[in-house]
Parts: sequence; C-alpha cells; structure tokens
Amino acid sequence: MKLSLWDTAGQETYKSVTRSYFRGASGALLVFDLSRKQTFQHVTDWLADLRQIAEPDIIVILVGNKADLTQDGESNKREVTRDEAEAWARRNGVLEYVETSAKSGENVEKAFMRVAERIYQNIQAGKYDLNDRRSGVKGPSAGGAGGARQVRLTAESKGVTGGCC
Repeated sequence: MKLSLWDTAGQETYKSVTRSYFRGASGALLVFDLSRKQTFQHVTDWLADLRQIAEPDIIVILVGNKADLTQDGESNKREVTRDEAEAWARRNGVLEYVETSAKSGENVEKAFMRVAERIYQNIQAGKYDLNDRRSGVKGPSAGGAGGARQVRLTAESKGVTGGCC
C-alpha cells in the first residue's frame, strides 16, 4: 500500500489550500498538541471539513502529539486529558484516539498503521471504486507500489531533525 501524506500544519492561513488535499482522501490523522488546548479546540472544524470534502467512508484517527511533555511530574505540560480526547472521539464518530510523541517516536507508527489497516479493510469490503481517478485509493493498474521505496517508522530510523514543530 502506498500512502501519500500531507502535513497541513493546521493553520487557518492555509485552510483554503488544505481543502484541496482533502479531496479523495481515504484516511486522516487529526493531530493536536497535548500541551496546547487551543489546538484541540480546532479539531472539530478540521473534522467537519474532512467529512464534507473527502471520501464518504474516510478513516479518521485523533492523535494527541507531544506525549513526551505530558509525563507525570512537575514539568507536566498537559492541557488536554486522555479522557477528554477519547470522549471527543466517541462523540464525533472517530475510529480511535492515540497519544504520540514525534520526538521519541512513541506510537507514531501505530497511528499510521491503524489508518492503513482500516483503509485496506475498506478496499477488501469494496467500499472504494479503484478505477475512479478522483478517488484517493487506486487499484494495482494505477501504478501500485512499483518503484516506491518502503519507509519504516521506527526509533532506529534516522531522519532530518528539527523543523518547524
């Protein structure tokens, strides 16, 4: 399975551009910062946009990032509780809630794998038209994984560090 990933940064400034990425999307990770409640409050708007524009059966996983900043102790910076996020996911029909740390890699692969597994289950169930060029899911004749390289999201992988977030 080939996944195309778009980091839309969640900023209102880019909202019109990000909507074009949603067209045909079959899966999404709605990511918010566990240490900034404001980012969690915007997730509802992003979900509404996704459901309006993307595939009807889009798979959505809610991801609370920066779990490394929320460890018990005096430096705990958590502003969104696990219970609060899980309750939001249930109320909004979101498949699952996962807490991750992009810094340590904790649960990052799990979040991506859950989306990929559910998309694959939808393919097996015939929920996508694999010949529809507007769809984000393509059949083997559309190029498949030919020539694509495999990426493993593990702690051993050494990538570019730093960045905007």
